[in-house]
Amino acid sequence: MKHPRQFRPAGAPTRQEQKQQADKWRGNASARGYNSRWSKARITHLSRDPICRGCEAEGVIVAATVVDHVDPHHGDPDKFWDTSMWQSCCKWHHDSVKQRLEQLYAHRKATLDDLWLDSPMAVRVARGIRADEA
Repeated sequence: MKHPRQFRPAGAPTRQEQKQQADKWRGNASARGYNSRWSKARITHLSRDPICRGCEAEGVIVAATVVDHVDPHHGDPDKFWDTSMWQSCCKWHHDSVKQRLEQLYAHRKATLDDLWLDSPMAVRVARGIRADEA
C-alpha cells in the first residue's frame, strides 16, 4: 500500500539529512561499536535467547531480532560488552517501549531495573502504548 507523502516545511531537512546530522553528532554505527565483532556476538546472543523478553512478559511468543543494551552504554566499551546487561527483544519493544523507558530513566522516573522489558513498569508502558495505537 502506497502511503501519502508527508508534509515537510520548506527548508526543513530530509530524513536522510537528519540521519547524517545525527551521525555527525553521535558517530555512525561502526564508530559506536556496532562492527563485525558485535554482529557475531549479536547472533550468538539471539541463538541462546531467541524470544522477545517484553512480548514473553505479556504472554506472547515473538522472535527477537534485536539485542538491546539494558543500561544505555553511551559509548562506554565496558557497558557495551557487558553481556549480563543484554536482552533480546523485537523491534517494536526496542523502538517504542525501551525508548519510553529510557526517557523516564533519564528524568529519574525509572530505575535501571525498570529498563528490563519484563519489568512491571515496562509491561505497563507497553500496554499503554498498545492502547494508544488502537
